[in-house]
Amino acid sequence: MTEILSYILGFLVLIMVITAVHEAGHFYIAKLFKVKILDFSIGMGKSIKSWIGKDDTSYNIRLLPIGGYVKMLGEDILEENNSSDNASFASKKYYQKVLILFAGPFANFLLAILIFTILNLFGTTALSSKVGYILPDSQASLANFQEGDIIQKVDGKDAESRADVQMLLSRRLGDTGIINFSVNSKGINMEKIIPIQNWLINEEPKDLLTNLGIGVPISSEIGSVIENSPASNAGLLPGDVIKLINSKKISSWGQIKDEITNSVGMPLEISIARNGEEILKSIIPRPSESGWIIGISSANKISEDALFFKSYALDSAFINAVKKTYSTIRDSFTFLYKMLTGYVSPKNLGGPVMIGQFAGDTLLYGGIYSFLMLMSFVSIGLGVINLVPIPILDGGQICLLTLEKIKGSPLSPKTLDFVYRAGLSMVIFLMIFVFINDISRLSGA
Repeated sequence: MTEILSYILGFLVLIMVITAVHEAGHFYIAKLFKVKILDFSIGMGKSIKSWIGKDDTSYNIRLLPIGGYVKMLGEDILEENNSSDNASFASKKYYQKVLILFAGPFANFLLAILIFTILNLFGTTALSSKVGYILPDSQASLANFQEGDIIQKVDGKDAESRADVQMLLSRRLGDTGIINFSVNSKGINMEKIIPIQNWLINEEPKDLLTNLGIGVPISSEIGSVIENSPASNAGLLPGDVIKLINSKKISSWGQIKDEITNSVGMPLEISIARNGEEILKSIIPRPSESGWIIGISSANKISEDALFFKSYALDSAFINAVKKTYSTIRDSFTFLYKMLTGYVSPKNLGGPVMIGQFAGDTLLYGGIYSFLMLMSFVSIGLGVINLVPIPILDGGQICLLTLEKIKGSPLSPKTLDFVYRAGLSMVIFLMIFVFINDISRLSGA
C-alpha cells in the first residue's frame, strides 16, 4: 500500500511541477507580447480552486492533476476572433506567435538545466564505467573485454559513468555496424569493437551494457551460504568478504566465479575478512549442472572502487547542465525518429503508470536527488513531445503558422478542422498505446 501511495504521490508532484513550468513559459512570453490571458489552469476538468488576478486572468487548479493549459484571447483560429484586437493572440506577428508557442517546451528545458545545475553543485556518488563480470560467450567476451576494464569513450564520445555509457549506447539502437569502445585495461589504452546487426530492433532493453554481456562491478561480499555445501561445511558465513583465493587478490564477485570454475575441483585456499579479522579456509568445490560450486551467493553490493563522487564549481555545473540537456533533447528526437521508422520497438514508450512507478521508486529508494534527476528527464521529455508536429501540440501549431506564413493567407476553417481532429485522434491513440505498454510492464507480459 505504501508503494502504491508513493507512486501516486511521486507522479502527482512530478507532473504538476513540470506542467506548471510548461504553462508558465507560454504565460510569461504571451504577457511579454501583451496578449490577454483568459485562463491559466493547472490540471484538467472541473475547477476546485479559482481566483481572478489583477490582470483579469482566471487562475484555476483543476480536479484531474494531468496536464494544464493557458487560454489566450484570439487563440482559437477555428472561431471568428477579432484579429484587430491588439491584445489577441491572432493579432500578433508570426515570430511572436512562434515564440509564445515555443516558450512552453523551452521552459521545460530551462527547468532541466536548473535541476542539473543544482545537482551538479551538490554532487553525488555515481557508478563508474568500470566493467564488471563478463558473461561467457557474450558479445563483450568475444570482443575481449576484461573485468576491471574502464570504458572511456563510446564511438569517440567521452564516458565517465555507467549511465554515460548507457546513454551513448542508446543512440545505436536499431543500427547495423560496429560500436567502438576506447578502454583502459590494466593501465593500457586500447580500442575494442562490438559488431551489431539491427541491434535490439524489436526488443525492449532495460540495460544495454548487460545486453552486451557487461555486468555491474559487484563486491566480493557473501550474501547467503547453502546448507551442507562445501562453503557451509568450511564455516563461511553471510557477510564474509572474500579477499584472496589461492593467494590471488579478489576485488569482485566475477573473479570468485572464475576462480571456482577454473579450479576444476581442486582445493581452494580462501582468505576472508570477518569482523576485522583475516580468516583462512580450505574448500573443495563440488560439481553441479552449472559447473563447479562451493555453495555461496553474492550480497549484490556494488564494489566500492566502482563508485566515485562528482561535484562541480558553479560555472562548470551550469555548462555541464546545458550540455546534458542538449544531448538528452537530441537523443530523444533521435529515439522518436528511430521508433517511427521501425528501428526501435515502440514498446519502449511509457506513460503515466511508468512515470508514476519510476517517481515512486526514486522517492522510496533513491531519495530526493534521484527524484529531481527523474523530474529533469521527464521535463525534457514533455518539452520534446510538445515539439512533435502534431496539430494540437505546440510543434504542430508552429507548423500550421509556418504554412500560413508561406501561403500568405490563413488556412481554410474546413482544413483546420480536419487537421485538428486528426491531431486529436493521434494523441488519443498515443495515450492508449502507452497505457497498454504500462499495463504490460506491470503484468510482465
